[in-house]
Amino acid sequence: MSGFRFSFPACVIAGKGRIVAEDVLMLRKYALPGGVRSFEDALGLFALNEACPEPNPEWTAYFVETMTAFIVHGAAPAGLIDEAKAGWLIRSISIDGVVHSALELELLLHVMEVAAEVPESLSAFALDQIRLALEPHAIGAYHAARPAAPGVTAYDLAHVWRVLRGALDRGRLMLSPLEARVLKEIDECAPRSEHHPAWRDMMSAVVTFDRPKEVLRTDRWLVTDDRQVLDEEVAA
Repeated sequence: MSGFRFSFPACVIAGKGRIVAEDVLMLRKYALPGGVRSFEDALGLFALNEACPEPNPEWTAYFVETMTAFIVHGAAPAGLIDEAKAGWLIRSISIDGVVHSALELELLLHVMEVAAEVPESLSAFALDQIRLALEPHAIGAYHAARPAAPGVTAYDLAHVWRVLRGALDRGRLMLSPLEARVLKEIDECAPRSEHHPAWRDMMSAVVTFDRPKEVLRTDRWLVTDDRQVLDEEVAA
């Protein structure tokens, strides 16, 4: 997204290559006084985050807060993530299915926490970051953050439960076939002895069922990384 054309004051901030607290105040007051209102606004914040990768707590809070508010509540359908919004978000934060920005990974998880409903494509994508971190040539923001270990750790379990917190029903983990398949692929990344004991307990509680929706392709998030071209289904 290096070719994105910023307006004031984002152009000044991008030129510095870093964001400080005063810059966030400028964005709130002049650039986006009403928060993110459109997909173009959202793409602008993605581009700004890419141009200014140095971590900053004020920017982290602002980015996650404003982007989540728009994605969940500002874009139709309000209050939930449908397949169109999930596809747009996945393509906006990943390259070949891998999330490389820690801040965008946090955005993904926060969107899932706030939304009343999330499609299986998005939860499967979030879970798949663990599998990518356990592969021999591991890459991505999730891999960079987790403690080095060949199998599933307590850190990974916390990520799983953050994604699937609403799937537990009376001791059973109610998952779609797509979600269950991602967990199985994670399980196969290392011998049973390398996984945390709680992982084995969790896997034994998995129950699969077909949701009353079209099952999404497992390669849905691998279609493209072109953030500047919105899907017709999202723009409609």
